[in-house]
Amino acid sequence: MNASSSRGLIQEHILRTVSPAVLRTLDTPPVIPVIAARAKEVAASHPGFIRGDQGQVVGVRPDLEIYYGPSSGLPELRHAVARFWTLAYGLTGCPAIPDGGLTSDNVAVVSGATEGIAILMRLLAPGHRVAVQRWFWGNYRNLIAHAGGEPVVVDLFTDNGRFDADGLAAAVRDHQIRVLIVNVPANPTGDVLDDGELAELAELARRLDILVVADEVYNWIRYDASPRTFLAFAPERTIVVGAASKEYLIPGARTGYLIGCDSMLTNEWLPRMIRATSSSPNVLGQRATLEMLADDVDDLENGRPPTLLLSIRNELERRRDRMAEALQRTGWTLLTRGGEVPRGGISMFARLPDGLDDDRAFLDCALDLGLFSAIPGSAFGAPGCVRFGYAGISVEQIDLLEAHLQTVADHCRCE
Repeated sequence: MNASSSRGLIQEHILRTVSPAVLRTLDTPPVIPVIAARAKEVAASHPGFIRGDQGQVVGVRPDLEIYYGPSSGLPELRHAVARFWTLAYGLTGCPAIPDGGLTSDNVAVVSGATEGIAILMRLLAPGHRVAVQRWFWGNYRNLIAHAGGEPVVVDLFTDNGRFDADGLAAAVRDHQIRVLIVNVPANPTGDVLDDGELAELAELARRLDILVVADEVYNWIRYDASPRTFLAFAPERTIVVGAASKEYLIPGARTGYLIGCDSMLTNEWLPRMIRATSSSPNVLGQRATLEMLADDVDDLENGRPPTLLLSIRNELERRRDRMAEALQRTGWTLLTRGGEVPRGGISMFARLPDGLDDDRAFLDCALDLGLFSAIPGSAFGAPGCVRFGYAGISVEQIDLLEAHLQTVADHCRCE
């Protein structure tokens, strides 16, 4: 391990937090990947070399075989992610970030953002309280609790939608919070933070000495301004969770990644944790993601906006606007900052119309009538509300949904 004088804040927290078993995992390079990597190099220069180290079937159906990838992810994908993040979010010249921006060593690929968060919680959460913002993705609770932490719900905003730095600071002190998960753009609300608010949050994190897990899986899907990453504001205490599989709308590819400035964490410790969890991330998903990401990285390298991501964002903005209109015209109240139209993400969160209060019963009725589906707000800690995902619905379908919303509301009121 690094000498204590060279350890960063995140390393120090992990070393004080994890169990002896996890510490052994972090401190011990896995035997099989090390041998496999060396054998691959030797085989490339020795045609007669026999690969007896491989734990996979090779040469029976070469047209169908898909081999294990490195625990840290395919090198070309790690490089592409590092370049995209550096160029898209201006991560050059930032303190604690390498000269010239992020490198492959700052990226660990995981089998979906969920696995990434689960691994991070095993390193950061044991014995600590971990804060999540109100109206949160329900699986945060499981991931924190399963890792031996205690989830605590905090408010980022006042009732009128103002970023509440003072209230958040009080909650951090009152609950003795050590780790904060910030999801921006947020699932389910689509809320975002502007540059001034991100700077306030960074100052608060430094003043109260908390670590931040920035869940930015919808980062590029932001409609009000250029996307931002919290890594640019507090790089020394931030780990980003990303998912090109979300931004490119291929979540089944299960391609997520963890990004940080501490290469010991991202290039040594996290791959060892991935190896101990799932061996290696999904190779097919990584290839599919790389195929899409490479073209957008090329655009950014040449001073152009990322063509594919921009086209996806523009279409989602059309659907968002029509979804907001459909909900508001049928009596729903948008649950976002100040009740405004969401400024990011791929879903809309809203309170049931007057006279209705049971989100599960409302959606059961919609399913019974064969009209539509959505996710009950109870799954996000908000009974009486519903999350509508508009990424998978065309504008024409939203036109039909507006009439269906009224039909189901009328039916529920008559029962």
